[in-house]
Amino acid sequence: MRQGENVILRCISASVIALVATVCAKSDTSPSSTHDGAPSESVDQRSLNLPVLPVGQRCPVSVGTRRTVPSQPHIFWNPLWFGDGPVYLSLTWKESPDDAAAFSLARVPFEDGAYRAKTPWVSVPSYSGPIVIRGRALSADSKALLFRVESLGPQDSVKIQAPHAPSPSLWSFWASSMWVPGPGCYGIQIDTLSRTEIVIFEAT
Repeated sequence: MRQGENVILRCISASVIALVATVCAKSDTSPSSTHDGAPSESVDQRSLNLPVLPVGQRCPVSVGTRRTVPSQPHIFWNPLWFGDGPVYLSLTWKESPDDAAAFSLARVPFEDGAYRAKTPWVSVPSYSGPIVIRGRALSADSKALLFRVESLGPQDSVKIQAPHAPSPSLWSFWASSMWVPGPGCYGIQIDTLSRTEIVIFEAT
């Protein structure tokens, strides 16, 4: 075989190998791939995935932190915040000194058949994108929580957009209310581009 033909065959072989490698790499990418640990689908497409607690089981309430969200002029109400980030919420009506996500409905206004509790939201300055907020009771009846975030709601699913702050270096902040049907254990699912997080609270 002449030297020119050898060069052509080597080129063809290299092209075939590169093509096979490309096809194999593409076949490893599935629709369920993740981005920072979250499903790749749009936040609007994620299902509400909250547990149902057996009768008599104790409510596994979330524990908040007082050192994550900084003190900034446009952020007000309770210094205790719940969530793993990039989004956090506060339970304004919580009065006990502990950091458990639990509060009494005794002094919460009762409006339109439910208790309207103030629940402000924040997100870190680095997060930019949609935030979808939903929730329900973790009992068998699965009663929905309703949310009103500024001009949106009240409804069982609210979508807001970050950033929402006076300047890029500040945390985003939203004034908000949550309608709680009554005493019980509840879950809130927070969907962002980077993850899905769940906060569980108890209303007594």
